[in-house]
Amino acid sequence: MLHYKLKNYRLLAMKQLNDQNVITIGDKDTASAVLFWFHGYGANNWSFEPAMKMLNLLLDDRLFIVIPNAPERDGKRSWYPLPKVKTDGLVIEDYEGLREAHKLVDALIDVCGYDGAIIVGGFSQGAALSLSYQLENSAKIKACIALSGYMPNAENYRMKRAEDAKIFIAHGTNDNVISFDSYEKTIQFLETKCTNIHKHEGDFGHTITKEVTAEMTDWISKLI
Repeated sequence: MLHYKLKNYRLLAMKQLNDQNVITIGDKDTASAVLFWFHGYGANNWSFEPAMKMLNLLLDDRLFIVIPNAPERDGKRSWYPLPKVKTDGLVIEDYEGLREAHKLVDALIDVCGYDGAIIVGGFSQGAALSLSYQLENSAKIKACIALSGYMPNAENYRMKRAEDAKIFIAHGTNDNVISFDSYEKTIQFLETKCTNIHKHEGDFGHTITKEVTAEMTDWISKLI
């Protein structure tokens, strides 16, 4: 688990920017919104640069997109510690580790210095981070995009309300990394928190299809 004081999260965020560990796409001064995009476990931000460039092209460069890299944990890039499964099948999640990730996102948003609408989104673990961050910070986040992800630490968010949250969520029935059952449980949970949820389901695996991209693009276009 990463342990930093608040000011050190800002230093870490600034270091990521200085080390070119954060990719930016678009013009912050003319954008209608900023999208913070988070990659999945074991991946990196470069793997999403082409897709995010295409997304912004389809949106006529109306986004300023920020794609950071997750810190490394045991040789893998990971936003927070992965859940652990005990011998009896009980899944143990690290809520404090997730909150540490939220503090890094806070610092990245602060360092970015954007005053307009903020969207958070991601793929797989990055989608899970985005959903939890949306519930923690629904007042300052305009919308959330969650592709092939899940709701982490759901028990810790039972009392959270996010009536104004806007969520685009997509998942494939053949996802063998994060099961469709996990997605359905996530939907059931989110529907107790807000009503503005746009769902895309299809016969695909742990990936982002052309159909998902097209529907997501249309959703963002109407949002901004």
